[in-house]
Amino acid sequence: MTDETLRRAADAAMLPIVTSLAPAGVIGAHWLPDRAGDPVVWIRVHNEASRVAVESYSWVLPQVQVILSRLGLPPEKVLALRLEVTSAEAEDHLFDD
Repeated sequence: MTDETLRRAADAAMLPIVTSLAPAGVIGAHWLPDRAGDPVVWIRVHNEASRVAVESYSWVLPQVQVILSRLGLPPEKVLALRLEVTSAEAEDHLFDD
């Protein structure tokens, strides 16, 4: 799988990831490759309480992995996936004094 094919598959997965996780409070998602080229998916929620809740749900990572595998990511990339959760609330406080 080429880097371009990997990028397209991961990009295509972001909307289905947000849609499927919206009931859990997810409002956005993006991905970046790590140093090894494995995807790191960042999902975003409204506040810190939601972040803690989403991080505690054991089904979130498998849900993201299923979506990525259905859209063509190879199994070794799906298994190497790292999932990070951030909140709009924490982002707003990032640059506060």
